[in-house]
Amino acid sequence: MPPKILLLEDRPTDAELVKVELIWGGITADLQRVDSQEAYEAALETFSPDIILSDFNVPGFSGLAALEIRNQKAPGTPFIFVTGSLGEELAVSTLRSGATDFVLKDRMARLPAAVTAAMESFARRGERDRMNLELLSERNLMQAVLDAAQAMIIVLDDSGHIMHINAAAERITHLPRATLVGMKFWDAMSQSEQVDTIRHEIHAALDLRHETPQRSWPMITPTERKIICSSSALAHDHRGERLVVCGIDITEQERAEQHAFFLGHFDPVTNLPNRMHFVQQLGEYCKQRAADATTVLVVMMIGVERVQDIGDSYGDAAINQVLTEVVQRLRVWQSHADLLARVADNSFALAFEVGRGPDLDMLAPHILEQLREQVSVGDSQWVLPVVHAGISLYPDNASEAGPLLKAAESALHCAPTDTDQIYAFYSPLLSDQIRERLLLESELREALKTDDQLILHYQPQVDIATGRTVGLEALVRWRHPRLDWLSPARFIPQAEACGLMVPLGRWVMRSACRQLSLWKAQGLSAPTVSVNLSAGQFSGPSLIDDVDTTLREFSVEPSLLELELTESASMRDPELSISIMEQLRGMGIKIAIDDFGTGYSNLSYLKRFPVDRLKLDQAFVRDIMTDADDLAISRAIVAMALQLRLEVVAEGVETREQLRMLANAGCRTVQGYLYSRPVAAEHCLPFMQTPFPIY
Repeated sequence: MPPKILLLEDRPTDAELVKVELIWGGITADLQRVDSQEAYEAALETFSPDIILSDFNVPGFSGLAALEIRNQKAPGTPFIFVTGSLGEELAVSTLRSGATDFVLKDRMARLPAAVTAAMESFARRGERDRMNLELLSERNLMQAVLDAAQAMIIVLDDSGHIMHINAAAERITHLPRATLVGMKFWDAMSQSEQVDTIRHEIHAALDLRHETPQRSWPMITPTERKIICSSSALAHDHRGERLVVCGIDITEQERAEQHAFFLGHFDPVTNLPNRMHFVQQLGEYCKQRAADATTVLVVMMIGVERVQDIGDSYGDAAINQVLTEVVQRLRVWQSHADLLARVADNSFALAFEVGRGPDLDMLAPHILEQLREQVSVGDSQWVLPVVHAGISLYPDNASEAGPLLKAAESALHCAPTDTDQIYAFYSPLLSDQIRERLLLESELREALKTDDQLILHYQPQVDIATGRTVGLEALVRWRHPRLDWLSPARFIPQAEACGLMVPLGRWVMRSACRQLSLWKAQGLSAPTVSVNLSAGQFSGPSLIDDVDTTLREFSVEPSLLELELTESASMRDPELSISIMEQLRGMGIKIAIDDFGTGYSNLSYLKRFPVDRLKLDQAFVRDIMTDADDLAISRAIVAMALQLRLEVVAEGVETREQLRMLANAGCRTVQGYLYSRPVAAEHCLPFMQTPFPIY
């Protein structure tokens, strides 16, 4: 006959979970669920359960109250708490109050074993009830053991010697039963520095055993296990048993809680406090800090830039080396253990006190200069960290920790990275700039949904020898309804920062193909149009489908579309880049490497890249007449490209002297203001039909 189980549980889903766990454990039971005191008391009388399972917290009716009713109306019926959490002292208290066991809901797998043990305990107790009074002392002993079957159980005599132990005690101490029996409890079970304390607890329990004191205490065993102990006196002790010590091992629970606290408050990579913990500790520090007009509390947020470029060139291990070295250099300046934190992937926050005036003005650049010193990332390989910082002051900029850190963050976003002044102090004006950035981001999202704001302009790529336009580079412009015309320099960085480069790149490619289709419909023979790809768009999963769909939608020949990828983006994952390029080339699309010479090149990969052209960056062309190094680099890139059978397009050509120098170097195609600025599509017709003058 299946056992009858009464379940006190207000949540049907948890009740179903109990039923499933019992079935999985091989227990088929007649289970009745109740969720109120009235139904519970009625079930005790009419249902007569073999075992009771109870949640600890039932609305309007606690598990402890249910246990007390069991003690009055159905004493001896096994009672197991099945609950979400149970504190250390409360767990001991429930066992002492008559609970058979407790099972945490996040460890439901042990429920069948607990129910089986409780049922077996109940059956054996029934057998013992039929025993004669001569077995009373043995029955008391076994009752105490079975009531705490999952806990450590140790029986002591009136001198504190161990007389009996259970298997849990052996597991906890890593000592066999034969060794433990006869030892003083405090010598066997506690660390040396706790011996006197535990001896006092045991003697106090023995002296008060007839009053059954409600006492519990923590204990650390020689095996580094944390145990919460309580004592229970024996009513009959003719064999010398005087005291039962019950212990619950909470070591793993405490470790889990500590780990959860660490994950919630610290960065697992650097072991530094995270943003939340930093704000908490900064708030406490501000409250405790004595007012002093001569000093100021500085909150500095430091950003480490171009981290991905380091990873692309030297591997992810180099990123960790650079960030670890930055942390070590910052530790010199922290004035409190929790006032240095990693608040984002590549951002750190530091707080310290310093004198007002010249001290502060000198200290900020000094700290940053130390951070910018070279870092070793391998054998004879060094990198220079690129850092900048935002600074806020307490109480000048804010009186609370959260706003104080946000002020430093606002200043960080406005601090330049490519000048000598690589830090910024917070001012209310910076908040206005941040709001403007957020507004611009929102407006850009809307612009991508309309057809009248974003516009493509085209700059011709000219054959030096013939003056013919052999290509057009598509460049996006924004006709902003509030700010008028915006150049890419104004909104492209914003698009990169807020994750809009992929949809923006998709819009540019579609618009360029639409224009090619219009020119074809007008009977014009358009040259190849170049479209820039962002790193995210190039490596994204939808690129091939996007390109194929766009070409089909506008009936554009693939050979009329050239996709430009920056050198740095192509080197993030060279093998993946080669695979994507080969797929695009297989479709008939041309590939160009843009801004060549400014990234981290690996020539062994470059020769494997299936590309058609290299674009010589205008940074080298600009000073080609006055800077011997730029001239040498330009000549070397052109010569290398020719050897690899690649075309070269020199960008930024503005003077005839630059043109002649590039022509002498072997460059055949250029683009720049010497021929034309980027212009709207309708203004491209003249140079599409008529060659430029030959200079």
